[in-house]
Formats: sequence, C-alpha cells, structure tokens
Amino acid sequence: MDNPRHREAEALLARQASRQRTEYVVTSILTAHQKESLEQVVRQAVRDELRNAAPPPQTTLPGETDADVQLSDLPGSLIRALEEL
Repeated sequence: MDNPRHREAEALLARQASRQRTEYVVTSILTAHQKESLEQVVRQAVRDELRNAAPPPQTTLPGETDADVQLSDLPGSLIRALEEL
C-alpha cells in the first residue's frame, strides 16, 4: 500500500481481535459520519448567527479608520473560521 492513511487504517484494524473487527469498522464509520454531520450543523449555525447578528454601532465617522482595531488583533482561529465560510 502506497497511501499512508491506508497503512494506518490497516494497522488499526489488525490490532483488533478477529471477532471484533466488524464491530470496529461499523463503529468507526458511524463515528466519522456523526462527526461530519455535527460539523455541518455547527458551521450552519455559525453562518446563521453571523448573518443575523446586528452590526456593531459605528464609532467613527465615515471615511475615518479606527486605529484601535486591527485584523492582527483578532485570534488566528477566528480568522481561519471566517475564511472557511
């Protein structure tokens, strides 16, 4: 096998007792599906909240910039999450 993921999966399956392998595969597939479903629900909820959120009150006049708020002040995890939307 050339794919490292396949080798890892084969090693994990081989660690299971032969009688438990089917249950291990079924549990792994269902867990992965549940994880994907939960991630989709969370992403949709965040999108909905962001769409419905009221914009913050404007503290500067149009054309002025607020020097106190910079993109670099935001946590990297928030920036990555927003980029994925």
